[in-house]
Amino acid sequence: MAKQQPKLKVAMVGGGNESFMGRIHRAAIEASGCLELVCGAFGSTRQRSFETGKRLGIDPARVYGVYRDMLRREAKVEGPDRLDLVTILAPNNMHYPVTMAAFDAGFPVFSEKPMSCNMDEAQNLKRRTLMSPQLYATAYVFPFYPALRALREAVLGGAIGNLRRVDVRYYHGWMGVRLETAGNRSAGWRIDPRRCGAAGAVYDLAGPCAYLAEWATGREIAALCAAGRPAVAGRLLDDDATILLRLDNGALGLIAVSQIALGEAGGAQLHLYGDKGSAHWGQATADRWETVAPDGTRTTHRPKGATAPTEGPNRFAEPYGDDAAYVAALAEAYKDFAQTILAARAGEPRESACVGVDPALRVATFNATAARSIAPGADDSAAKWLDFCVPKVELLV
Repeated sequence: MAKQQPKLKVAMVGGGNESFMGRIHRAAIEASGCLELVCGAFGSTRQRSFETGKRLGIDPARVYGVYRDMLRREAKVEGPDRLDLVTILAPNNMHYPVTMAAFDAGFPVFSEKPMSCNMDEAQNLKRRTLMSPQLYATAYVFPFYPALRALREAVLGGAIGNLRRVDVRYYHGWMGVRLETAGNRSAGWRIDPRRCGAAGAVYDLAGPCAYLAEWATGREIAALCAAGRPAVAGRLLDDDATILLRLDNGALGLIAVSQIALGEAGGAQLHLYGDKGSAHWGQATADRWETVAPDGTRTTHRPKGATAPTEGPNRFAEPYGDDAAYVAALAEAYKDFAQTILAARAGEPRESACVGVDPALRVATFNATAARSIAPGADDSAAKWLDFCVPKVELLV
């Protein structure tokens, strides 16, 4: 009988008791079957961090008030108790500094999206991986939905012919009222430019949609034109946005996102139109995808092993993610990253399905470009269409 591989040990930064994504990630880590959470710096204050550690039953000696203390002390641990990776669930502005600190301590990183709030940091992170190869992944779960993966393979294989149009929609209504003034921490950081970045719904929802559009079609975004606004009075950042796309093959597209579409809670929807038919998928029906022929004939495809969506009870009052299919996809992403870590240790690098630094840099570029396009005064500019150009990152000598 083969000896069972010990579970890899995970440290979590952020994800405290009041964190929505903390609950989702912990469920995915447990569901992966190959990882266990052993330590963390869980909150923005020491009290919140230690309260979370106590509730989770983690050894108090491995619960920290500050992530730098955690990384400094855990880097000295040797043997079977040593950490294997760091997962980052803190607000957007913390993704980059925690990632770089984890790299300094010698730990692989699995980070929530986006990789950074600004392009200087994103380029520095890319440059760091060129200087000394580091294992890094961002938590885009789309490649780990079996039905969506099957759709992509079919589209790349010519099932809908030449791509003419791509539409991605991500509507949610949980921020349709000012939850941030009622102490909702998940809403609070999303409307704060210091913690979220230069845009709100764009960074939170449109960035993942841009990744989905490029990954599912095999095409790249060449230019974009964005309009967005804070629909709820008193907010500084957009909570509703529409972005026109021009792809590298000339096809046009649309990304429409909203945090204030009351009554919506179904997650992302993907619609691809070619000259031989169309293909459709959505997180609300994540275990299947559909093709439509030119005569309107619809065919539903259900891959084996696809988890059916089972939504949580508070789906209209929380971000998207409390869903069985989402947790299953995130668990597969963690499992894939764990296998990549083990393969690297064995000197046998493997091709990972996780979203690494290069596609994450493309999303950071999309975010920054869209934020420029919706900036005050941009609507009056004759140069509304802005080139989408990922910077070439080279080592500085």
